[in-house]
Amino acid sequence: MPARRCLLTAIILSAAARHAIAEPPSPPRIAVFDLQATGGKGVRIEGLVRGLKALGWHVETVADLTLLSLGECDIVYLSDVHSPGNVTPDWRTNIEAYVKAGGSVLQTWHHHILGHISTGIRRVYGSRAMSIVPGHPCSAGLKDFDAVFKDHIVEKVGEGGTVLLRNAFGDPVAVAGTIGKGKVVSTGLALAIPHGNATAPPRGAEIALLQTWLRWLTPNVSGSERLKALVHGPQLEVSPTESLVAAGFPRTFTVRVASAQKPPPPVYCDDRRIDTPPSGAGEEAFRTLQAKIGTPPRTNLDAVHRIHARIDDKELSKEIRLRSLWAEPVPNEKRGVWLHVGTDRHPRDVMPELKRLGINMAVLRIAGGTAAFYASKVQDDIQDPLAKEGGDWLAEAVKYADANGVELHPYVNNCVVEGRTSKESFEALKKAGRLQQDPGGRILGWFCPSQEENIKAIERPMIEIASRYAVAGIQYDFIRYPSAQGCFCPKCRALFEKETKQPVADWPEDVGKAGARYLEWVEFRCRRVSTIVERVSKAIRRVNPRIKISAAVFSGWPTCRESNGQDWVRWCHEGWLDFVCPMTYTQDPVQYTDLTAAHRKALPEGFPVLQGIGIQSGAGAMNDPAQVALHIVLARQAGAMGWVGFCYKPKHTTTLFEPLRSWMTDGK
Repeated sequence: MPARRCLLTAIILSAAARHAIAEPPSPPRIAVFDLQATGGKGVRIEGLVRGLKALGWHVETVADLTLLSLGECDIVYLSDVHSPGNVTPDWRTNIEAYVKAGGSVLQTWHHHILGHISTGIRRVYGSRAMSIVPGHPCSAGLKDFDAVFKDHIVEKVGEGGTVLLRNAFGDPVAVAGTIGKGKVVSTGLALAIPHGNATAPPRGAEIALLQTWLRWLTPNVSGSERLKALVHGPQLEVSPTESLVAAGFPRTFTVRVASAQKPPPPVYCDDRRIDTPPSGAGEEAFRTLQAKIGTPPRTNLDAVHRIHARIDDKELSKEIRLRSLWAEPVPNEKRGVWLHVGTDRHPRDVMPELKRLGINMAVLRIAGGTAAFYASKVQDDIQDPLAKEGGDWLAEAVKYADANGVELHPYVNNCVVEGRTSKESFEALKKAGRLQQDPGGRILGWFCPSQEENIKAIERPMIEIASRYAVAGIQYDFIRYPSAQGCFCPKCRALFEKETKQPVADWPEDVGKAGARYLEWVEFRCRRVSTIVERVSKAIRRVNPRIKISAAVFSGWPTCRESNGQDWVRWCHEGWLDFVCPMTYTQDPVQYTDLTAAHRKALPEGFPVLQGIGIQSGAGAMNDPAQVALHIVLARQAGAMGWVGFCYKPKHTTTLFEPLRSWMTDGK
């Protein structure tokens, strides 16, 4: 037997012994890809993982997509992967090789790989009805159902795909098939993503669907066979291959080694050994090691490091790039958090804690729709936790913020109504025709911005807060349309035709994206929202010239003009805002850099920007202080006067910022 083949056999046998892989494993090892750990784009996965474990599955998370990491899994679950973030460049070919070798993949909602089976191509809004297509094991025993989330993606079926589900229009929504010895299920359903922004334990019809699909996806090929097909001789893999850190923080790289050499060969980072010598028995063919590399403080540095090992007289080597970034804070840097009213975050506790953490600004949600979380005299629905005792949450926040040197900037959810009002008030607004409508006439829980009564409703709490309370500033939020789906009500049509002096022949098609008057419609929507900002800001300045006016805005400039009617750069040029807070919620530092640069370029020179940082947002939760530090440095490098983290959670925020106190405040 050739030496290479002997080596490979030894690797496979040793790996099988280590992992005790059954033939096939029961239950299978499901690896859910963790987008938050890689800075990828997609929803966070914690709820999905928790739910699968509760259903009895063996679930773990993975943060890289190298061959050796994939080879240890039976089913790889790719949940809403728009982009995978900082992973190995050959991740696509690795997944394809893994499937061909006998592994399984379940990809859901937004997905763009394994087109031989299917890929998602088009989003359908507000349609839940799903019909089971019989004839495949993945359809056995299942019944037609309504999807938990209101939207879904239509699939483009590949040559190897069999349709499992169709929507109410007959479009394919789930497809199964095989590639080589492996299995794939691709679906446009937002499985275990009930609200579109984060996973949750599967519920309703999702449970039976997932159980059936995962049982079918359980590999027919044993783990040792799959590894044999994937691993050809000694291998060394490092993930990620490059990384950014804030200067002074270390970065840990994951190193995987496949070798049948005994004792296992030492592995080095540059000239430093990163593993410990083996102790007797238990020498393993597959090892996972950690290479922790430090960086000098307050220094921009771009360094290349070498991970290497000599195995069977063969030198294996991988280069990794580590860039450390630094930028000095501006004088009087604003360091803030967005926070909500809640009984677990009374101002008497929160404001001293913010001061202790080095955070000098609190942006407090205090009203929205018809609701007020303070002792309002103009809002219909008082939801202040202190109301029963005759208290006033905003007054308490002002008192404790002032006592602790924290700037207080209350914010109002301006245009959105649903979820921020009582059932009775919502029904009254609906009956009065004051809510937005989508192109099909379905009611949306947002104020229609074409109606004077709604503009007054948006204006009243802003003026009340600015005139009655000694706050440092006031902020607009949800000052936009919900999406391209609003508003198509008769009042908006009439106003559009009046302003453009031309009737719409085919409504709403002519103002849709493919319509002849689409660009006019985009400008009309932007004018509606901008008119509100101009009017309210001027009124605020009349009652309180000293107050600072800001807005929390979408980070995707200029696409938010088209998608949401939010022309916020104009608001800054016109002087209707004193500073702006783009909600730059991403865990991908490269994307964060691109977005912050676009903001600076679009705004007037020197206009104050406080960049948003998604410390716990729809983009996921940051759990490493070093990750927050990197985003702070990137905001500084983009010329920001400060930053605001979304959003404050008592224990989570303390854990993140306590180690950063000295670093944030004096750079040491």
